[in-house]
Amino acid sequence: MSNEEEEPDFIVDITGLSCPIPLIRARKTIKNATKGQTIKFVGTRGEETSRKEILIVISNLKQHLIENIDSNEKNKWHILIKKN
Repeated sequence: MSNEEEEPDFIVDITGLSCPIPLIRARKTIKNATKGQTIKFVGTRGEETSRKEILIVISNLKQHLIENIDSNEKNKWHILIKKN
């Protein structure tokens, strides 16, 4: 089973947003998801601080990190988690 082939249950695009909006959206989406659902967070290299903070939120809330990918050719990154 490849994570690339499955569509996540939620996609949170933080492109162009500044703090604290990405963190608020991350927490809200995790809270609203049910156990087992997947959430994909998407941003660009300009949002590296938000990326790091989202990873901290994921860790603090003890969620399952599936992947943390930096796409060099598209100047984008994404984080995929599964709600615990």
